[in-house]
Amino acid sequence: MPPTIADVAQRAGVGVGTVSRVLNESPLVSDRTRAHVLAVIEEMDYRPSFLARGLSTGTAGVLAAIVQRMTTQSALQRLRGILDEASAAGFDVILHNVNDVGDHRDPVRNLFRPDRCAGGLLVSLKPDDEDVEALASNPVPVVVVDGRVPGVSGLYIDDELGGRMATEHLLSLGHRRISFIGDWEDPIGFNPSAKRLAGYRAALGEAGYSVPDEYVKSGLHERAVTLQHINELLDLSRPPTAVVASADSHAMIAAEGARARGVLIPDDLSVIGFDDLDIAQHLDLSTVRQPLYESGARGVRMLLDLMQGALAAPHQVKLPLQLVARGSTAEPRADQRI
Repeated sequence: MPPTIADVAQRAGVGVGTVSRVLNESPLVSDRTRAHVLAVIEEMDYRPSFLARGLSTGTAGVLAAIVQRMTTQSALQRLRGILDEASAAGFDVILHNVNDVGDHRDPVRNLFRPDRCAGGLLVSLKPDDEDVEALASNPVPVVVVDGRVPGVSGLYIDDELGGRMATEHLLSLGHRRISFIGDWEDPIGFNPSAKRLAGYRAALGEAGYSVPDEYVKSGLHERAVTLQHINELLDLSRPPTAVVASADSHAMIAAEGARARGVLIPDDLSVIGFDDLDIAQHLDLSTVRQPLYESGARGVRMLLDLMQGALAAPHQVKLPLQLVARGSTAEPRADQRI
């Protein structure tokens, strides 16, 4: 069994209250006693329960994270970063999943409370004005991971730039008939696909190319819908020679649907995604990489800094994007250049 606070007190020859005051950095302990107790703590490899400490100090020693669709691959990679960093700092994490519009409002008010957590994380969620007002009056610090919200600390990426980067990569290879597959506007208010579409349109427009309406496909983020979209694109009289997908999951399904029709990737059709999921490298998928794991870990570090007063709120950080060219994109065939 791991040592308890009582074990530490017995080994140090002091009371449990003294050990607790040392852990809570109370000024009521002499420097000599503090040093002695800390030495015993290190010797016994004692790890205090932050939940127990929270109950004694009035602040629960856990972090709470409200996550949009936490079973998706991108959410899982962010959660790995959150859980690893929180664990390294000695915190447990309460996770709350959100699927539908409005589902996050009650957790924001009921979960992000000082008697329930020391800090909160909103992952891939966009709080509205009412939420922001509630967060501003809440003593619990909150960080938005994967989103930019005025007045709230967080980490975000430039989704429009990402859509531009993917499109410019295809343009540089010589593609001109470039289509886009993405999502409808998200009912939760988080809509990176629309921003990536804007970047796609901007890159093509600046290169002097118009975007036919039939080249843009948006719908539910579901396998059947993406397969329908790629089939509709391939059935056009002038089908695209390349596809920009707003997410790796779209890109993978689109490539699968194209191959099922005998279309070779990238010989007949180039496909590029967005995210750089763990599986993207194994599938040789070109993509725009965003730091999924790192955003979760950095979100926790930012939250801890806010909790300790080492960082003034609101503090926002833009994370970098990187174009990763792999085997799913190549120059178009000579007969496709017309």
